[in-house]
Amino acid sequence: MSDRNFDGIAQRFHRNIYHSPKGEMRLASCRRELQEQLPERLLAPDIRVWDAGGGIGQMSADCLERGQSVVLNDVSGDMLALAATELAAYSDSGQLSLVQSPIQALAIDAPFDLVICHAVLEWVGDMEAVLDALTDGMAPDGYMSLMFYNLNALIMGNMIKGNLYKLRDEDFAGHPGGLTPPKPRDPVEVINALQARGLEIVARRGVRLSYDMMSRSLRAERSVDDMLAIDWQYGAREPFWALGRYVHLLCRRA
Repeated sequence: MSDRNFDGIAQRFHRNIYHSPKGEMRLASCRRELQEQLPERLLAPDIRVWDAGGGIGQMSADCLERGQSVVLNDVSGDMLALAATELAAYSDSGQLSLVQSPIQALAIDAPFDLVICHAVLEWVGDMEAVLDALTDGMAPDGYMSLMFYNLNALIMGNMIKGNLYKLRDEDFAGHPGGLTPPKPRDPVEVINALQARGLEIVARRGVRLSYDMMSRSLRAERSVDDMLAIDWQYGAREPFWALGRYVHLLCRRA
């Protein structure tokens, strides 16, 4: 499998993922986790941030607002064009660099204090190569915010729906060309891979717990704020951190 490129469907991706409660919840959870878990020095201006596979740049926007310097790369020119529009207020500030490149091929001239890689691992063919590149880009004592589509949640969802043949065959990949990720990741496998690269897991959290456990009719009757509150209450506990639709890991390079 090659890395997925969203050229040709970037607008659809933007609309379906981010203009929806599920996208809103995902973004809100990650923002709160970073605000509460990152050391103060990484919330200050004048640090270097790499938004790896950053898409249209929602996480970059937070960093730019803090006065930080951001490199946002993506393989998709269409996604970068959307990012340029979303982040137009910073186009002349000197803070932002937009680079069309795979994560594995990005030329890095200096290490980054904070590396952000959200919802990317499930779209790449070689997870190990991507993790190597991300780790190599971190400064000593740098941090990485990593979020990925969770295999455990997909298995649970198929059990709830009674998709016994999918479960038997372990056939969980989305249809080619669709917006369901083809490579859901096992949280334990990802954590082991990070620790093998010398990274310490500082925090772990399940993202979108309650929303994805509910039927569509129930979701429509519950507020996003209420579901977010329940997610936050349980998301870092055992075993729930490993059951969210996504898993968010915050790592430090020791």
